[in-house]
Amino acid sequence: MRTIAFIRMLFIAFAVVGVSGTTAVADEAPAQTLFTNVNVFDGVNDGLLENANVLVEGNLIKTVSTAAISAGGATVINGEGRTLMPGLMDMHTHLSIVRELSTARHELSPLAHGAIAMKRAEGMLMNGFTTVMDVGGPAIYLKDLIDGDAGFFGPRIYSAEAFITQTNGHGDFRTRMEYNPNNSGGIRSWYEYYTACIADGVTEIRRCGRENFRKGATHLKMMVGGGVSSRFDPLHGLQGSPEEIAAAVEVARNMKTFVTVHAYTDESVRMAVEAGVPHILHAPLITEDTAKLMGEKGVYMQPNLEAVLGLTEENAAAFLSPASFAKWKSIYDEYPVAMEAAIKHGVKIVFGTDLLSQWNQTLAFDKTAALELLQLEKYLGAAGALRAATSTAAEVIDLMGPNDPYQEGAKGVVAEGAYADLLLVDGNVLEDLALLTDPGKNLVVIMKDGVIYKNTLN
Repeated sequence: MRTIAFIRMLFIAFAVVGVSGTTAVADEAPAQTLFTNVNVFDGVNDGLLENANVLVEGNLIKTVSTAAISAGGATVINGEGRTLMPGLMDMHTHLSIVRELSTARHELSPLAHGAIAMKRAEGMLMNGFTTVMDVGGPAIYLKDLIDGDAGFFGPRIYSAEAFITQTNGHGDFRTRMEYNPNNSGGIRSWYEYYTACIADGVTEIRRCGRENFRKGATHLKMMVGGGVSSRFDPLHGLQGSPEEIAAAVEVARNMKTFVTVHAYTDESVRMAVEAGVPHILHAPLITEDTAKLMGEKGVYMQPNLEAVLGLTEENAAAFLSPASFAKWKSIYDEYPVAMEAAIKHGVKIVFGTDLLSQWNQTLAFDKTAALELLQLEKYLGAAGALRAATSTAAEVIDLMGPNDPYQEGAKGVVAEGAYADLLLVDGNVLEDLALLTDPGKNLVVIMKDGVIYKNTLN
């Protein structure tokens, strides 16, 4: 009996040692990075906090101070007067789809789409975008890969999953010879499940929305008017009824999140806003009255100025199909008018790019993303344009409520307790916003979630 008792005592002793060892590992202090001698654009204020120091602990910002910070053992990055700012947030991306959608859905394997999307995600992070909102197409799979431990990297991803579109809507990418999946026994292409959910009527709208949440969507995207890139839907057409939009809003509200809509015309934007939509994509044809309504209701507007105003007529004609070119041309002169109305009535402007190109050109197109900042600067100034891509963008993510998987800290700001998504820029971005359009040269440090992905200083 004494032998058995002794063995039991040894077993308990070894167990205690094992637990103690595990506890010691778990209690190890998180890694620290100290940025010294930096001028901070915090994502909110118009000016820079000069001669500041910023301490990152783990994946969060611990301290922002103009006084010296003592952090023994921290990795020290001497900014030497460079600008430290929040990572950029692109709130209108489509990571997993490419032009032309009506042909790519048949001619490119889903495996090819996935491979292209992964390279795009890596490139977006290295271009300074630490967060993106994907508003149509599969992206949850990509988010899970990036958040896992298999060595993939890219920005934080918030995905709407499949577009919700009516038959012959902006998200209906079938060719003329293809049957409607709802009339012919079910889906015939992976696009019809992962990229575009064709829905006619309140019941089908609810089904599409709920199916997207089942996939892991953080918000919903619905088409309520015609678009430039689609073949068969004219810009003037309304898509979805007030009742159908209200059904999507209801499904999203039941999940404690929101619907964003694609809308170009004044009528389509107003229909969506009156149905309770808080976030509008595009809106190049809004009138003063609708802009006023948007401002009163606190609606966010995410224009895509560079995709329209950044093209010459010659380049647009070469890049777009004849039908798409005609639609592009019809909104070119109207976008500045819509922007002036939105600014006048206090509509909150959010940064987004909506970059779509052919599969073998999309990485090069993604490198032009920051050009949208220069377009926004014309209306908002440099600080306002940067807010649109940082703190104001984060306000939209806040609308996702408990569906946001990243709840540890604030986003889009350099502040104590915020996520350590940071860019160190070689120059003053408030004096020269174009610095961000050459990320390879001017972004000397890129940090996401406290992890350094680029550092050309050390």
